[in-house]
Amino acid sequence: MSLRSNAARNAESGLIQVIPMGKALGAEACNVDLKSFDDWAFASFMRALLKHQVLLVRGQRLSERDIAVFSRRFGHADLAYTSPSTLSGDRLTFCSLYAAYDALSPALRSRVAHLKIRHLAAEANGCHTTFASAVHPLVAPHPDTGRSMLALGHRHHAIIAGLDRAESDALLDDLWQIAERPEFTWAHTCRPGDFVVWDTRCTIHRREASDLPRLWHSPPLWNALSTV
Repeated sequence: MSLRSNAARNAESGLIQVIPMGKALGAEACNVDLKSFDDWAFASFMRALLKHQVLLVRGQRLSERDIAVFSRRFGHADLAYTSPSTLSGDRLTFCSLYAAYDALSPALRSRVAHLKIRHLAAEANGCHTTFASAVHPLVAPHPDTGRSMLALGHRHHAIIAGLDRAESDALLDDLWQIAERPEFTWAHTCRPGDFVVWDTRCTIHRREASDLPRLWHSPPLWNALSTV
């Protein structure tokens, strides 16, 4: 059966067709209208997201309200939104923290098994800057899938608890080098109508600037980007 006839059948039955895009993560979700998601469709979408870590949905025309309604399905009502801004270039690159952990040598896996990582965050308060920190296991199971993953956070805002700075930096450099291997990454250049959702718990990402207007939405556990 052709892809076109498959798509037609999916449209009639309400099925979401998922096409893997990268080796380790990333997929396109087809036959999706985020404005008219019911509970069954969202459950199917979530299963695909947990499996592929990043989902791309094309051809969406979403207002801030549409994104807010969709995002509340993730269970977060206290969400903040920013207005679209214009920058130059827009390319998203994602890395799988599952794949990074799976690729560790037995010796390195044993070394990081019980380590903790401290994440630092700067908070501006008038003329003063304060720093908050949180400590988490460097290796943790995903709360929904149970898969082990590295909890790397931001490279320049992290230090391994109990290690001196030089030793911590050397270990984190090794782990980031593994996480950023090409086979563990997927890159996407956004175009108008694209909607990208990713699980921040098991991915890291970077963004190169874009001249497309964007609406950013940043819930605590999930991120989504929409180009309009």
